[in-house]
Amino acid sequence: MDEDSELEMINARKLAELKRRAERASAASALSSTPKPQRSDKEVLLEALYDRGDEVLEAAYQAYPRQTEMIVGQLAALLKRNGMRERISGGELYQLFRNVGLRFSLRTTIKVQDKGRFVDLKDKLKMSAQEG
Repeated sequence: MDEDSELEMINARKLAELKRRAERASAASALSSTPKPQRSDKEVLLEALYDRGDEVLEAAYQAYPRQTEMIVGQLAALLKRNGMRERISGGELYQLFRNVGLRFSLRTTIKVQDKGRFVDLKDKLKMSAQEG
């Protein structure tokens, strides 16, 4: 009978220890599972843009804010679904906006190489007119 009571005490201690461990593990998992701050759709899309894509997006927001927000939401959902593997160039984004009927102008410059440096075409033509 003495051995039975000792075994019961040992089992009770082990059970209490297992309960404490389970409580600590559940508390730790509750802390780690707190929701991370969600990035906005615009931030998700900006991460995937390259080659003047941010300029195209900003021009689209200035010209068509509501429509651009809808398109950005759809693109962000596609990017999230594909795991952000896709990259979107500025030209592709501009073409997308044009295909859905949103037309806006972008500030563009033409640069030419002159004596090892790039200058605006406008300045190059001025210099050529002054020289000749």
